[in-house]
Amino acid sequence: MKLQMITRSLSSQFKVSRFGMLRQNKPSVRLLAFTVITLLAIILRLYISFSYDLILGMDGGYYPVQVRNILKTGLLSFNDVPLYFYFCASIVKVISLLGFAVNDETIISVIKIVDSTTLPLLAIPLFKIMTKNDQKFPLFAGLTILFFAIFSFSPFVMLGDLQKNAFAIPLFVVYIYFLEGYLASPNQRNLIVTLIALFLIAFTHFGTFVFGLAFLSISLFVVYGKKAILTSLMTISIGFAIIALFDFSRAFRLITFWNEIFGMRIEMQGPLVLPLMLNTFISYALAVFGIFQYRKLKNTTDQVSKCMTLSLIFLIFIFAFPLYEGQYVQRFHVLLFVPQSLLIFNLIRMNNKLELPFSISLVLITLAFTFIYFNEEKKPCIDELAYRDLQNIKTYIPTDRAETIILARHGLEFWTAWNLNMKVANERTMDNLGLEKYKHIIFLQQKNEERQGPMGRRPMHKPENGDGGHPPMGPGIGMRMGHPVPENFKLIYSSPYFNAYQKLN
Repeated sequence: MKLQMITRSLSSQFKVSRFGMLRQNKPSVRLLAFTVITLLAIILRLYISFSYDLILGMDGGYYPVQVRNILKTGLLSFNDVPLYFYFCASIVKVISLLGFAVNDETIISVIKIVDSTTLPLLAIPLFKIMTKNDQKFPLFAGLTILFFAIFSFSPFVMLGDLQKNAFAIPLFVVYIYFLEGYLASPNQRNLIVTLIALFLIAFTHFGTFVFGLAFLSISLFVVYGKKAILTSLMTISIGFAIIALFDFSRAFRLITFWNEIFGMRIEMQGPLVLPLMLNTFISYALAVFGIFQYRKLKNTTDQVSKCMTLSLIFLIFIFAFPLYEGQYVQRFHVLLFVPQSLLIFNLIRMNNKLELPFSISLVLITLAFTFIYFNEEKKPCIDELAYRDLQNIKTYIPTDRAETIILARHGLEFWTAWNLNMKVANERTMDNLGLEKYKHIIFLQQKNEERQGPMGRRPMHKPENGDGGHPPMGPGIGMRMGHPVPENFKLIYSSPYFNAYQKLN
């Protein structure tokens, strides 16, 4: 009798699917499992970030420069959407108000902690999506989706130099959660929170905001058809105005996107690197499979699930296209893990028989991508010895900072600004800067550099024919490593790490 009571108690807590997988009914167990996976991701990201004194990636130095300038002047050093920088600066300010000493190392540490912790917090809105309306989504499938969403290649690639992307991702999942809620229940609360989340994304990261606008427009067309045209145009116009307030060049790219994403001829672009090839295949395989499942199950699925599924399929089809201009392929692909995760969730919700194959596939894909990331070994764009050597250059640079500017290759210019506290610019934009207003122009050239981009150890950000203000995010085989020394510049400093040249007046 006692054994039967124990058996019934266990049976009330667990239900076994036809695949033999356990579905936990207790919300507390699901919450605990999500929390453990999220904390493990945060710990691993902190370990990676603090393995180096500097910040990882090509643009790692960009963030402390912006935050320090906010603390000193209240303004950004470079035009950009401001939310992430002011968020980090406010944390540093609170530390100062609490009586702790704040120095450059404090700023870098705060940025590393924020960068390491924010992206895994997408687990919170993802948990809410999976438990909305007390739906009994399979626990194991939910955990594998979360595992993929915070342990796969893209979340780790964002560490260091794609911090705004990472900060915007949880906001994007919150936005999806309330947009889905609005489609299910069109009330004022869901609409307001959806718009607030979208505007916060706009103030955080331009690319993720474009993703959000695209998803909103697609969803409106799926639900309302041609009636959504006016609303979509109004939304895009408002988005343009918001971005233009902080950086008109980015806003202009929003309305000239066609020329931007197809700005370079296909034959001039290098082949896709392995992670992008795999991600392209996975994206289109998932989208095509989703279409077949949608056609098969649309008569037995609720309207909201159909709308979300179809919208996510279209979003993946559009942004996974591998023939866009190189830098945009990588910028789009680094965000695709979010719609991929949400589409898999919706497909399993529509057909529970997909639980086992998707769960196994997600674990294998995540492990493979994690192996690729750690094999690539992402590092800061300059090493510690080169960073310390920057201080030695200071002796040879004129003291009137207001009339002095230093030109350096992409990535190096930010650490130069951080270390020397001088005005800097990318060497490849020197022809468009109006340098005549500066009395002293310094050209900084790095020796024996092993450059990296967000995809790892391979040589990246090499100038290619026809590239613009932003460096291409793919390798330029056989291209020179940097801008040649301009004419009328004399050598004023040389070390094993750098040559510095000053323009002759």
